[in-house]
Amino acid sequence: MKPLLRRYCVLLALLIHWVPLSQAQVAPQRVQQIAVRHVGPAAASDELIRANIRVKVGDSLVKTSVDDDVRNLYNTGYFYNIRVAEERVDGGVRLIYVVQGKPLLTDVKFTGNTKFSAIKLQKEITSKIGQPLDERKLFTDAQKIQTRYQKAGYQRTKAEYKLSINENAGRGTVSFEITEAPKVKIVDIQFAGAAAFTEKELAKQLKTKEKWFFSWLTGTDKFKDDQFEDDKERLAEFYRNKGYLDFEIKDVVLEYPQPDRLVIKFQLFEGKPYKVGVVAVKGSSLFPSAELEKDIRMSSGKTFTPAGQRKDVETLRDFYGTKGFIDARINAVRTPNTETGNMDVTYQVEERDKSFVEKIEIKGNVKTKDKVLRRELAISPGETFDMVRVKLSKQRLENLNYFEKVDAQPEPTDVPNRKNLVVNVEEKNTGNMSL
Repeated sequence: MKPLLRRYCVLLALLIHWVPLSQAQVAPQRVQQIAVRHVGPAAASDELIRANIRVKVGDSLVKTSVDDDVRNLYNTGYFYNIRVAEERVDGGVRLIYVVQGKPLLTDVKFTGNTKFSAIKLQKEITSKIGQPLDERKLFTDAQKIQTRYQKAGYQRTKAEYKLSINENAGRGTVSFEITEAPKVKIVDIQFAGAAAFTEKELAKQLKTKEKWFFSWLTGTDKFKDDQFEDDKERLAEFYRNKGYLDFEIKDVVLEYPQPDRLVIKFQLFEGKPYKVGVVAVKGSSLFPSAELEKDIRMSSGKTFTPAGQRKDVETLRDFYGTKGFIDARINAVRTPNTETGNMDVTYQVEERDKSFVEKIEIKGNVKTKDKVLRRELAISPGETFDMVRVKLSKQRLENLNYFEKVDAQPEPTDVPNRKNLVVNVEEKNTGNMSL
């Protein structure tokens, strides 16, 4: 055991001496000088570069601070390569920020475009002559050009960019090469897997339409990506509001029987419609559950729909809101009942404290006098904060037709259980008349 103990003591002694030595080795060095070096033509002045460098002479050299400087310089958009070199000098280090600038864009061309002029396409892009050449922008610009064509019905048109760079001069040009395709017309929309509704009923839910006699006027037979994405959500919402909560669009296939003809094929999974099972209101201590449940419209046996659930949540909020419990929270929890195949719904209530109106503030009215607005309000300071009467007040102000926008919201105060009612209005342009 003695030799082992002796080795342990020697190792411990070495560690004790090593710790301060190690600390001395990693002690931060002082920045004594900061220099800027350009690779190729300068894309930005030294003054701009130094303005984005936070490390200063005399600072301790900290890697994260240097990394922040590099990030700041990249964010200026002038550089595509930056590195920081260190040179040992008396008393510390010299930092050299080595930057290689992006070429300046000197020309933008469009080739292959016959449907849209270069002037129109120029308005679609963000890359401008005289700015640093940014390939991310160029990629986005090519996508914008494609979108411009697609919105006009030229669905299969492609746009790509090609660069020509003179690194010695620090200059570059770009050419957007466009491969135009014929305008595409939708000739058929099919719904595979649809059993609950006819194809005609489903097609009515879409803004994307088949080619018909007046489609040249309405433009509805053009395939537009953004509109079609909205159409898919409209179709899903249609099914959900018929009780088909498990509905899913499994796939969409776009077929081109001819270069200028498009067939859209939906593959649907309908699932089964859900009926409402057990409906319950829980968490209410101020009012009997039966009183709350009597106003619920989506009752047991009816078709379950998300829209119906939202309306019932709003009904319960209004019930509490009329009695001043404007902070009450209603959370609808739906649970599929595996035994009945129905959807049980529980409305969980968190009642919170009752609120009263402290004062009413009116904002945004420049021409319309306060008294004109206040006489339309169905609620006054000191009264129970009734959100239904707040909604009525908002409706009355909108009916005056003086305002573009009316908003009425409760605002917390320092007084317990009291809130201010803040009415914000945005006046219409009614000339110089004061009302």
